Amino acid sequence: MNKKTVFFDIDGTLLGDRNGRRFQVPESALRALDALRKNGHRIAICSGRQEAFIHKFFPGLFQSYVAQNGAHVVFDGETVVDRLLPTERIRGLISHFDSFGCSYVFVGKHHGWARNVPDRFFSQMEEIYGLPDFLVADWEPEQVESGMMDFIFETDEDFERCAGAFTGGMIVNRHPGGLTSDMSFPEWDKAKGIEAFLSHTGIPKEDTVAFGDGYNDITMMGAVGCAVAMGNAVDEVKEKADYVTSPIFEDGIERGLKHLELI
Repeated sequence: MNKKTVFFDIDGTLLGDRNGRRFQVPESALRALDALRKNGHRIAICSGRQEAFIHKFFPGLFQSYVAQNGAHVVFDGETVVDRLLPTERIRGLISHFDSFGCSYVFVGKHHGWARNVPDRFFSQMEEIYGLPDFLVADWEPEQVESGMMDFIFETDEDFERCAGAFTGGMIVNRHPGGLTSDMSFPEWDKAKGIEAFLSHTGIPKEDTVAFGDGYNDITMMGAVGCAVAMGNAVDEVKEKADYVTSPIFEDGIERGLKHLELI
């Protein structure tokens, strides 16, 4: 068997909330990642999260990743793609989403620029982002260094009110039970990020695997040789997957890798 490059989503795949505690990584997942590397396979992240989050919660583990839903791609510590929204595009997005009354954040590597977000949400959102002093409330468009956006929907009614804003291939990944939802742009998403990763490295698609669970993982399922959906994945991801493993806290990563005979 050729050595594989295995991409892992983070939220709902490698990490989740359990027993009232945020950012829990199953021991079986860490055990499986270690076995995967010892067997000579490459591990990489493919997530809406940014590199600071990856290094904070998986210290020393991942040196390759497709971060921020494809806007930031790194291979063995070397930046391959670093796509930032131009200031004029940011101004246009502000005008567009403000017209629908959306609350949102331009997400960067170290900060998020919040707009129309009620003050009462800030502490909760800081916890969600998992990075200190992440949110910026007072800013101008030219200060923004962002490659992706998050949206805040307190209720389903909030989402329905803003749903018409997401056109032209924008993909909103709603986090079950959560306050925030991340958005992928059609010109760069997880699939485009993986394509850039493989183009740079010369790794053939058939030697790649991806594990995911959310709406922003749908395109990723078609960008790899073998797609695995977590048992807790949304139906649309399961439909695109080659295999459905068990949920995250039922040893989903370990069982999936064993099924593929990678560990």
